[in-house]
Amino acid sequence: MTVLHRLAQQTSCAVCCMSPGFPDAPGQDIPAVPERPSKRQYNRGNDYCQHFVDTGARPQNFLRDSLIEDRYQDYPQLKRLIQLKDQQVANYRTPMYGLRADLRKLKLSKELFGTKFDVILIDPPWEEYIRRAPHFVEPGAESWTWEEIRNLNIEDVADTPSFVFLWCGSAEGLDAARHCFQKWGFKRIEDICWIKSNKDVGKRKYLSAVNQEPGSMLVHTKEHCLIGMRGTLKRSLDAHIFHCNVDTDVIVSEEPPLGSTEKPKELYEIIERFCNGRRRLELFGEDHNLWEGWVTVGKSISQTTFKKQAYLNHFRTGDGVIYDEHRGGKPPPGSVVLVPSSDEIEQLRPRSPPPSRGRGRGRG
Repeated sequence: MTVLHRLAQQTSCAVCCMSPGFPDAPGQDIPAVPERPSKRQYNRGNDYCQHFVDTGARPQNFLRDSLIEDRYQDYPQLKRLIQLKDQQVANYRTPMYGLRADLRKLKLSKELFGTKFDVILIDPPWEEYIRRAPHFVEPGAESWTWEEIRNLNIEDVADTPSFVFLWCGSAEGLDAARHCFQKWGFKRIEDICWIKSNKDVGKRKYLSAVNQEPGSMLVHTKEHCLIGMRGTLKRSLDAHIFHCNVDTDVIVSEEPPLGSTEKPKELYEIIERFCNGRRRLELFGEDHNLWEGWVTVGKSISQTTFKKQAYLNHFRTGDGVIYDEHRGGKPPPGSVVLVPSSDEIEQLRPRSPPPSRGRGRGRG
C-alpha cells in the first residue's frame, strides 16, 4: 500500500469517527432516534392533501388572490378592464324584478314576459342536493328530476342568439345537463367550476365524506355550471354581443351552510361581463337571488314586482318602439338590448389570435 493510500484511509477513518452520531465518537453520547411527529404536530408545508386528511381543511383554502378584489393586483390592465365593464353594466341595468310562481305550473313563454331573453340562469333543486344533506334540508324541500328540468320550455323564452347557464351539481346533473341543452336547442360551450372552501372548519359543519354519493371515489368539494349557446356567434364579428376571455372558468368561495343550495354571487358578474345582452332571466330563484338587471322567478320569492309593460319600457328604441327580437336576427351594434362598449374597453379586452395559414381556422 502506498503512502497516499495509507494517508487516505486514515483520513477517512478519522472523519467517520468524528461524525455526529457515530457510536465511537469520543466525548459524544449516542443520540436518540427522533420520533415521528403526530398528525396534530404535522407541518403542512406544501402537502395540502395530507393536511386535508389530518385537519379537514381543504387545499383550496390556501389559494392566493381568490377574491375578485385581490385577483388582478399584478395585472393593472385587466383590473382596469373589469372596472370599466362593471361600471358600464351598472349604467345600463334594469331594476330587479321578482316573479313569485311555481315553475311546475307556470308555462314559460314570450307572452308571459313580453320578450325573449339574452341570457338565462337556471339553478334547479336537483335530487342530489337532498341526498347529500338529508338531515339539514327543510322538511318538504322541493326536488326535481332531470327529466322534469328538461321539460321546462326554455326554448320558448330564449332568443337567438342567447346563452344559458345551468347549475348541475357534481353527480348525475353533469350528464343530464347535456340532455337538457339538446332539448332546448343549445350546444355546450363552457363549464364553470365552483370550488368550495371551508375556512371555518372546526367551527361549523361542512359537507364531508359522509355526505358523498354511495359510488363516490373522492370527496366532492366543487360544483359545475355548464354554459350553453343558442345560435351561431363568431368572436371576430359579434364582439358587440359577447366578450370572451375576460374572466376565468373557476370560482373559489366559501361553502354555504349545510342544507343551503345558495351559489356564489360572483357568477352574476361573470355573466354580465361575458354577455352584453341586457335581458336576463333567472329560474328557481329565492329572495337572496334578486339582482339588479335580472328577472328572477321562483316559488320562494316573497313578492311579485314584475310588470310586463314596465319591463318592456326599458327596451324602447329612439323612436319609442319596443325591440322585437324577430326583426333582422342578431341584434346589431347599438341595439337597445345590448350593453354598449367603449373605446377603452375595446382597447383593453383580450383578443383571440388571428387565423394562421396552414393550421386550420383560428378562433376569431
